[in-house]
Parts: sequence; structure tokens; C-alpha cells
Amino acid sequence: MKQLMNQSRISKHNANQRSGFSLLELLVASIVMSIICVVVMPLIMSSTDAYAVARDTRSDSDRVLYALDRAARIVRETPFAADDSGLDVQTASSTQFILTDGSGFRLSGTDFELLKPGGQASLLCEDVSKIQLTYFDGSGNPLVIVNPAQVHRVNLRIQSGLVVLEMYALPRSWIGMAES
Repeated sequence: MKQLMNQSRISKHNANQRSGFSLLELLVASIVMSIICVVVMPLIMSSTDAYAVARDTRSDSDRVLYALDRAARIVRETPFAADDSGLDVQTASSTQFILTDGSGFRLSGTDFELLKPGGQASLLCEDVSKIQLTYFDGSGNPLVIVNPAQVHRVNLRIQSGLVVLEMYALPRSWIGMAES
């Protein structure tokens, strides 16, 4: 019995002695946690920066895509001239496409503008660094001198910052018409 009491006293003594963490154990744990934080924080920060860049790029591409789609729609819906000589286009250059009623689109400085009939402008896209319109004839050859009677396809290319989008538009007026 005495031996059993001694064992019980020893086990209680050992249990009381190991009831908490030592200062050394706490110090080692805090050093390990600090090292983990030092390694992980740059990864977290760079991922948030990458997310911000991706979000801005997506926003820019959506803005440019909207403007490109509107410009392509204008080209597709371009009517024939009253005398059936070709498309009803007043001005077709590398930076503007204006119909005889004054509607169309143009680059004015860094603003890509939608022109309403009569020539009143509204902003389609801002901060546009470059617009390139290329005109093609019925055989797919690029036109050096733009003649509305020969334009069968238009390549629209818009650049804003790092975003560059390009689209072909075919005027529907030519559908079912014999080539002149």
C-alpha cells in the first residue's frame, strides 16, 4: 500500500510539474509563426496585386469591346446610297467612318465617339490610344483609296492601354446585290 501511495504521489508530482508551456517552448513557437508569416505575406500581397491588375485589364477590355461592337454594328447597318452607287458613306478614313446623314464614329483625341444623325457626338470609349480602320473590296483586297462603292468589308482595330481588340464587319447592304 505504501508503495502504491508513493507511485501516486510521484505521478501527481510529475503532473503538477508539466501543467504548462515553458518559456522556451513559447519562444520557439512564436519564432516559427514569424517565419511562416514572413514567407506567406509576400505571396498574399502579390496575389492581391495580380487580382487588381486582372480586374483593371478586364474592365478595359469590356469597355473596348463595347465600343468595337457598336462600331461594327454601324458598319453592318450602313445603307446603300440613294443612287445605288455603293454604301451611303460620306467619310471613310483610318480613324473615322461617317455616313451621309452625319451618323457614324470617329476618334477625337483619345475619345472614341459615336456620332448621331446630324453629327452630334457622344462618348463610346475614353483613353483610346489608336484606332485603325482598314477597308477591303469584294475580292478581299485592301483599298488604298477608299471608295464607298468598293467597300465590302471593314477591319476595325481599337487599342486602349494594353488592350487591343480587332473585328471584321461586313455591310449587310451588299447581301443579295450584284457587284458593280
